[in-house]
This record gives sequence, C-alpha cells and structure tokens, in this order.
Amino acid sequence: MNTYRPTQSSNYWMVALKLLLLIIGLYVSALVLGKVFTWVFAIAFFLIRLIVVLAVSFIVLHFFLKILFKIDLFQFLLSKLNTLR
Repeated sequence: MNTYRPTQSSNYWMVALKLLLLIIGLYVSALVLGKVFTWVFAIAFFLIRLIVVLAVSFIVLHFFLKILFKIDLFQFLLSKLNTLR
C-alpha cells in the first residue's frame, strides 16, 4: 500500500507543469491542424465552385435550348439514361 502524499509545494509544480504541457500541446496542434485545414478548405472550395459552375452552365444551356429550339435538355438526357439501362 502506497502512503506517499506529495507536499503542497510539489503539487503546485505538478499543476504548473501540466498546464504548461497542455498549452504547448494545444499550440503544436494548432500549427499542424492549421496547415491541414488550409488544404482541406481549399480543396472543398474548389470542388464546390466546380459543381456550381457545371450546374449553372447546364441550367443556362437548358434554358436557351428550350427557348430557341424547343428542346427539353432534361427530358433528352433522362431518355438517354433510360436507354442505357
């Protein structure tokens, strides 16, 4: 059975050491995760921008084909997809 009890002054040093380690760990993780999240957000922003550009261009193309040539692009693509099955 262990009967060791740290003195009051050594207990303060342990608390200070643990807080210092916590602060250093948080700082290092902020440095590492800052770099990681920069790349993650850059890739996500690029993909979202690409999807939006493709969707808007498809909708505009559909709109102009419908007005100028009475061609329903949605129906045309759906019929082509159904024939592939």
